[in-house]
Amino acid sequence: MDNTGKGNGPRLWISYPWISREERDFGYLVSQLKDAHIEATYDSLQLLPDRHLWERAVQRLLSVGMDGWLYILTHQCFTRRACTDELTAAINRAVQHMGPGFPMVGLLYDIASQQVPPMLRVRPCISLADPNWKQQIADVLKCHTPMTPGGIMKGEPLFSWRVHPNYSGNPSLTAVEVRSKEDSIQYWRFAIPKSARAVAWGQGSSGGREISPIRFSEATGSARYANHEVTWFGAANIISRTESAYAVFCGPLPDFICFGPARNPFGPPGRMEIFWTALSGKMV
Repeated sequence: MDNTGKGNGPRLWISYPWISREERDFGYLVSQLKDAHIEATYDSLQLLPDRHLWERAVQRLLSVGMDGWLYILTHQCFTRRACTDELTAAINRAVQHMGPGFPMVGLLYDIASQQVPPMLRVRPCISLADPNWKQQIADVLKCHTPMTPGGIMKGEPLFSWRVHPNYSGNPSLTAVEVRSKEDSIQYWRFAIPKSARAVAWGQGSSGGREISPIRFSEATGSARYANHEVTWFGAANIISRTESAYAVFCGPLPDFICFGPARNPFGPPGRMEIFWTALSGKMV
């Protein structure tokens, strides 16, 4: 099934991957998203043994200049390993061809976010049962970074990211270091999933050095990114090319870590760069 809208809104490809057609036809989502000024195209895709999902996904995304990809997640994605593997491979290939800033969202149908496998939770997951699901999708599409025809993001990331395992000689600690590539930043913020916790954070010399015990104008708060509840924190110790911000974690890193400037000493972060820890450190 292929329904293509015409208009000036962002173009979204909706795919429903399935092995046995146990669910419904999701073509009705096209008209519902039109109310949110999103022009959508819907494809129901049976997973075939002789053709990979990623081949069809990349071809579809590149052929008509889509601005985002919405894949529907049902119980099949978790009870059938082949479905999970095919979708994960398709997402990874889409990152390679479309760039790490290309919006990709899972739409949960009759499942809870806790049921989503970790490899699929690194991307935003939005529940169809949420009354604000259309606005959440629109918000994700607004973050689309323009790309060249070859899939290269226009403009380099603003920050340099480094991961330091065995931080300070402790094998249980991993530090994420962020420094500015250009201008210095007076007020800076990290944001991480609310379920995660940084055991230490602050500013220090670049290169995996010690964190200063002094934090000026320390600020913390909470917010929402797509369907993720996040905690943000930061200070006013200047970040530059030689001075970095550090967040230290005990055990596995959170699925994603955000970093960006704030406008005032105690305010929330503005636009942030996202470090996807499970996708080889891809930045958005």
